[in-house]
Amino acid sequence: MSKFKNNQLLKQSLRSIPTKERIVETVNMPKPDTTNRCGAPAYSLPDELRLLAMLNTIKLEGDQFYRKESETMKELRDLVEKIAMKDPYYVAQMIVWSRCKGEGMRSICHLAASLLAPFISGQEWGRRFYSVWNKKEQKGGCIFRLDDMSEILHIFSSLNQTKLTNAMKKGFANVLESVDSYQLLKYKKTALDIMNLCHPNSKLSRATVEVGGYDVKTLDAIKKDLSVSAKTWEAVQSEAGQIVAQAVREGKLTREEAEKTLEQAKSNNWNELLVEGKLGILAALRNIRNILKVTNTRENIDLLCELLSNGDLILKGKIMPYQIDIAYQVLEDEFTGWQYKGMVETALLKGYEASVPNLKEALPGKTCVMVDCSGSMWARCYNSGTRKQISKTACEKAGLIAATIAKSCDCDIVRFGDIANFFTPNLKHDVFSLGREIANDSYGGTCIGAAFDLIRKNKRAYDRIILLSDNECNRTCDWRGRSWVQDDYKNYMREVCSPYVYCVDFCAYGTIPVANPGKVNYYFGYGYSMFNDIASKEFKPEAHLEEVKKIVI
Repeated sequence: MSKFKNNQLLKQSLRSIPTKERIVETVNMPKPDTTNRCGAPAYSLPDELRLLAMLNTIKLEGDQFYRKESETMKELRDLVEKIAMKDPYYVAQMIVWSRCKGEGMRSICHLAASLLAPFISGQEWGRRFYSVWNKKEQKGGCIFRLDDMSEILHIFSSLNQTKLTNAMKKGFANVLESVDSYQLLKYKKTALDIMNLCHPNSKLSRATVEVGGYDVKTLDAIKKDLSVSAKTWEAVQSEAGQIVAQAVREGKLTREEAEKTLEQAKSNNWNELLVEGKLGILAALRNIRNILKVTNTRENIDLLCELLSNGDLILKGKIMPYQIDIAYQVLEDEFTGWQYKGMVETALLKGYEASVPNLKEALPGKTCVMVDCSGSMWARCYNSGTRKQISKTACEKAGLIAATIAKSCDCDIVRFGDIANFFTPNLKHDVFSLGREIANDSYGGTCIGAAFDLIRKNKRAYDRIILLSDNECNRTCDWRGRSWVQDDYKNYMREVCSPYVYCVDFCAYGTIPVANPGKVNYYFGYGYSMFNDIASKEFKPEAHLEEVKKIVI
């Protein structure tokens, strides 16, 4: 045992002696060329990467900790205009990739698509940019869902004196002519509003609906305001409420009987939508509260669990990890003691875990996950939809990612702010509980250097470091006057090792704290593209931009 221990000390001692390659690497590391929003030295990003970062990170639902929403919009406009002056098609590719293949952010992509409009005028591909994204062929325009058109219309008309450009009219008309009846009827109001502006040719559409025993073009049925609707959960449950309300007015049901009848009808409807495959996984997650309130049969619960744990549907539907976490939190907060709670919890856990690659195989060796627990990371990040929905902080999102990695592979977790320390995860806890445990403290300021200093002093050698932060690092707020983050990073490299570093930026403020070509890589957002890139060992800093250039509009 003593011999083994001595050998370990010998290996550790030799590891601390920097190799010639590591010394050269630290000497050749670029110097900071700008400052971040805290006034600390930082590295600027190319305009293209700054724009892509914003399109895949920001929700435009309020101020960030270090930037007001008005400032964000101005920065976006400036970047779109600057890049589009040189290459408008490249900007269009960025928007399409971000909305349809990247993180799927909506408002920021809608705004960018509106700001790009002046630069598209006269371009032969302009109408294709405002057309539908072909999911099967993986090419097309920025319209991922039909209501994307109404959002672009609203934004563009607010910014300009005209409703739509010619490219928008032609592109939107093509969307309405090419989609099926289900989509047209699901977004019937959007379809009607756009139809009145771009006048699609119903003869070019294959979508039909049965009215009075006859097949009618769906576009014509909507235009004539015929009584047709898609079998969406909204339409079905609304109709149930109307039918029961009418029965009460006619004296067929008392109010007490109506309440029970409506509850049973809604339960039957959820079951029917599940059996027929008409309930999308995003709708199931967003309506988990309403579904569980009226779903009390084992058959319904089995169908729901099968849907929630379907990894293929989660990937195809661009469901982000935090959306599953929201549903899980509703279950935890509002259904304590419910008999089927454990089954649904298990389904959500399977769904979440199926949403990321097998990190154990993708990340061999030793990994360190650094979690920024500073004050700025505790600013609320509102989820898609209304502000009434459950919201998460950037720190809580970082905690969930850290927990996922900890459950998947051999890793250390470091939490940092003004100070840094190791966090020992209880791997027996589920990924959601573990994520909340990790993101459970506020550490004051943002000193990434403290995290590097901690692992340097403890001689912890890693194959890779995954840094989860808003990247607004500053000097440590203690009396010792610690050096800036890039110096601490260099010291770690000299004394311990030179791992790959993956920096996950949650706020896209526009600068990066460290740079080392070939070793330091940046990701923006927290969805599947980030996990997939890490899993496929994509170490090229411009990997996202290369994927953008493959987009065919």
